[in-house]
Amino acid sequence: MKRKESHYFNKKSEQKFFSGSLLTSKKEAPFDNLQELYNWGRSHCRQRIFHKDQIIPTRPGLLYIVNKGAVRLLGSACINEEHKSEENTTKEAIFLGILGVNKPFEIVDHSYSIVRVEAHIEQTAVIWLYWHELVESLNIYIKVLELFRQQHQTQLIWMSILAQKRTIDRLVGLLMLLATEEGERTEKGYALPYILTHAQIASAIGTTRVNVTRLMGQLRQQGVIEVNKNNRIFWKMNQFDTKFTF
Repeated sequence: MKRKESHYFNKKSEQKFFSGSLLTSKKEAPFDNLQELYNWGRSHCRQRIFHKDQIIPTRPGLLYIVNKGAVRLLGSACINEEHKSEENTTKEAIFLGILGVNKPFEIVDHSYSIVRVEAHIEQTAVIWLYWHELVESLNIYIKVLELFRQQHQTQLIWMSILAQKRTIDRLVGLLMLLATEEGERTEKGYALPYILTHAQIASAIGTTRVNVTRLMGQLRQQGVIEVNKNNRIFWKMNQFDTKFTF
């Protein structure tokens, strides 16, 4: 009896993949670059396009790659509130970051596991595949592993930032990390790659939206950041000053 498996993207992709076994199906040629992989994904119904803020269906065991737009990662972490016992430990969703074009992601279980993925930009496109489908494309396989390695290094830095006691230190750390990792250098400073709401920033650094609004206002008054009419944040690296009110 043939085993049935489901995939959250669509039924067509499932039927196409399971129409033959791995041993009898036609072997795909190795991919020389990511663009070839994206073309293959579109032709094999492995790509789906999402609207802004739309939840992207995912499941463990699959590899996902963003080939247009950006995705927003939300995770869960156990948080012990002050003066409460372990029985009152709560789980809440936290903002884990944003991944842009050519960035891979997968769903795995760990202390800060990804529980939801959302499209951060309108018309965000994501393809999915199985890891074994990259076996014959060693250069792409190595590239994906390198991208994951870079992401894990960034996560270690992010964990260090979250360990800071002062809210302003966590906020500044987040802005600096986004500016240095993904930012674009402009005349106004380093432009953060994506627009973030104060609520999203608050979720990322473990505080309230009100606190973020207040501290962002102080950063603007100090000339550390600038926010244009489109709410894009510009970080002025050499203007940093630590005179803030908490």
